[in-house]
Amino acid sequence: MSKVERLEHANALIQAISRHGRRFFYNRETGTVARLDLDSRGRVWWIDDYRGARVYVAHSGRWRGFSHGGTLRSLIQALHQYIQRSELLHPEHIAPTMSYGDMWGYGTEAAAAVRAEAHQLPMFKQRAAAQKGGA
Repeated sequence: MSKVERLEHANALIQAISRHGRRFFYNRETGTVARLDLDSRGRVWWIDDYRGARVYVAHSGRWRGFSHGGTLRSLIQALHQYIQRSELLHPEHIAPTMSYGDMWGYGTEAAAAVRAEAHQLPMFKQRAAAQKGGA
């Protein structure tokens, strides 16, 4: 599978997340959805939904122009690895639940809906492998 195909999967995931729950990656004022992009050298860039900023996602420091928090930045970094190296994502990257509750604040129904849509994409490790510690 090519980088361009993996980029399409990553952007389909971003679209799915933007349609459910708190609608992360969607700007209600402008109707804009964030996206990932490849430049001519094959580098991955984030195009922010709120600020419109172009952010180089391989940068290890502060992402100027990224309008979301650390959990979503971790998701974008995982998508970067998927695009560049075909590294599959763990299913728990989507609306993760921790011992203290719903990290994204999506609620049970919206979290289930976004997971169901997202896990149809070919970018996730199989659940059985993930549960056996293949994370």
